[in-house]
Amino acid sequence: MPKTASIRLIRLTVTSLLCTLLPSTALRAQEESNSFTNLQLLPKDISRDDLFRAMLRNLRGLGLPRRQNEGCLFCHVGDMEQSVDTWDFASDDKPTKRKARRMMAMVAAINEEYMAGLENRVAPSFEVTCYTCHAGRTDPRTLPDLLLAAYRTGGINSAVTKYQALRDRYFGADAYDFRVGVLAAVAHQIAATGAFDDAITLARLEDELYPDEPRARRAVLLLELRRTTQQRGVTAALEEFDQARVNEEADVIAPGLLDGLGWGLWRADRQEDALMLFRKNLAVFPDEYIPNESLADALWFSGERATAIQMFEDWLERHPDHAMARRRLTNLKSQAG
Repeated sequence: MPKTASIRLIRLTVTSLLCTLLPSTALRAQEESNSFTNLQLLPKDISRDDLFRAMLRNLRGLGLPRRQNEGCLFCHVGDMEQSVDTWDFASDDKPTKRKARRMMAMVAAINEEYMAGLENRVAPSFEVTCYTCHAGRTDPRTLPDLLLAAYRTGGINSAVTKYQALRDRYFGADAYDFRVGVLAAVAHQIAATGAFDDAITLARLEDELYPDEPRARRAVLLLELRRTTQQRGVTAALEEFDQARVNEEADVIAPGLLDGLGWGLWRADRQEDALMLFRKNLAVFPDEYIPNESLADALWFSGERATAIQMFEDWLERHPDHAMARRRLTNLKSQAG
């Protein structure tokens, strides 16, 4: 086999599920017959060593077990209770094997056509492998995608069970993003459907897992405020916010709570309610820039342009070196003519 073909084969870590280590006896038997059967993308004259290397890299990329060739059965037809000599490696009966070929072609195209055409590549040049997308898991979907899929099919209990199972298996690996904020982001997507109780359940799980992380607790509070706003109105939400200021740790209560809630209402065409939240936020955090900017922007959008400009001017009198406020003031004056 030409050297270039061999190198390309070694780099072709298929974003799919081929097989694990083919047993040496089976490989030697096929070599003695002068070829492996049903190879459609790999070279017909591939050597045993090259096939070994390709399969080993596929296993690592997809997190498949290597012991006793168990990983082979994800794509290939066989039975762990039967001798490997009885396995039908040439069969295309399993969908995973058929998918493997398509992924194999995709990876080759990415590396040979797209990646190879990039300018100023680092050395040694980076190439896409199965690990690039799969990161040691058979399903390349992200954690939020998997949790939302579980939620849609089985409800909040299914989503929680899915998260716990994935965390137990993959925490500390590259496979999924278990950082603070991921569950909260999924919870907000669920809340957008009106299922606030389910969303809060998911956010509370993250708070339980990260009890020393203010952002986790803050996410729960924001969802609770969203629920109260939806069910009982802005006045009730502000009362709840004031109670949280008494009960919660100081680092949990932050400008982002009312700011995020306010812009959500603004996008829902509840401008007056949003302005009420922005004014409250500025009253609680008068020395924070974001509450000042959000109220000024909301007033500008409401047609109170002179008031918005005055707010930025007042802010700059107190904070003359604030570059962002100065840019905003310059832009608003330019728009106002």
